[in-house]
Amino acid sequence: MLGANLVPHLLAQGHEVAAHGRSGSGYAHADLTDASAAFKLIGDCLPDVVINLAGLTDVDRCQNFPQQAWWANVRVTENVAAACAQSGCHLVHISSDQVYDGTPANAEDQARPGNVYAITKYAGELAAKMTSATILRSNFFGVSQHAVRRSLSDWLYASLTQGQAIKVFDDVFFSPLSMRTLCKHIHQLAILRPIGTFNLGSREGKSKADFAFAFAQTLNLPDHLLTRISISQAQGLAAWRPRNMCLNNAKIESVLGQAMPTLALEIELASNDYRVTT
Repeated sequence: MLGANLVPHLLAQGHEVAAHGRSGSGYAHADLTDASAAFKLIGDCLPDVVINLAGLTDVDRCQNFPQQAWWANVRVTENVAAACAQSGCHLVHISSDQVYDGTPANAEDQARPGNVYAITKYAGELAAKMTSATILRSNFFGVSQHAVRRSLSDWLYASLTQGQAIKVFDDVFFSPLSMRTLCKHIHQLAILRPIGTFNLGSREGKSKADFAFAFAQTLNLPDHLLTRISISQAQGLAAWRPRNMCLNNAKIESVLGQAMPTLALEIELASNDYRVTT
C-alpha cells in the first residue's frame, strides 16, 4: 500500500525507481525469502538506495501463522540487508509503531513488542542493522493507490459514506502521518541517509476513536455512526494489541531540522485528498 504511493512520489521528484513486486506487480520480481534471489535482484538493479517496504502486516495473521510472519518480516530483511551490504547501497527500512506500548510518547530505546507481528518487526530492525541502514518506525493513513489494500482512513471513509455504523477504540493511542507526508520524509531520508533507528510520526497523537471523529467531522461525514468502545470489548482479535504507540519525534526532528506536523494538520491534509476523489 505504501509503495503504491511512494513510487509515484519518487518518480515525480526525478528519481529512477525500480519497483519490486513479489509476483505480478512492479518493475522487478523476486522471492526475497530466497537469499540468492535477493542478491541477484539488487545486483541487477545496482541501486544507490533500497527502500524496504516488504512485510506481512496483518497482525492477527502473524499471530496465527508465526512462521509466515518470521519469513516475511525477518528473513526478507536479512536477505535484503545482506545484499545491500555486499553491493554498498544504503537501506531505508520501514518498521512499525507496534513495537511500542508506553506513555505518554515512546522514544527509540523504549521498544516493548508484545505480539508476533511486533516481535518480528523488531527482529527485522536488528537484521537491517547488518548494513548501512535508516530504520523508520511509523504508522500512516490516507488515500491508498493500491487496488486491494486499504488504509484506516479509507475504511472509515467508505463505511461512513455508505451509512455503516462502526466501532472505534477509545483506549488505543497512536500518532500516524498521512501517506503524503510520510512519502515526503522517506524521500528526504533516502537522500540524507542517517544511520540508526528513528520514530517518524505526527505530534499530539490521538486515540483511534478521537482520530475517527476528527476525520469524520473534517469531511462532514455522519459521526453519529461512530461508537466508542474499549479494545477489550473487541471480538475476533487473535493478537494482543498495544494501547499506546505514540511516538517521540525529537530524534528525527533533529535530523530533518524541522518539527513534525500535528495529527490535526495531517487529518486536514489527507482529507483534502478524499475531497478530490469525490
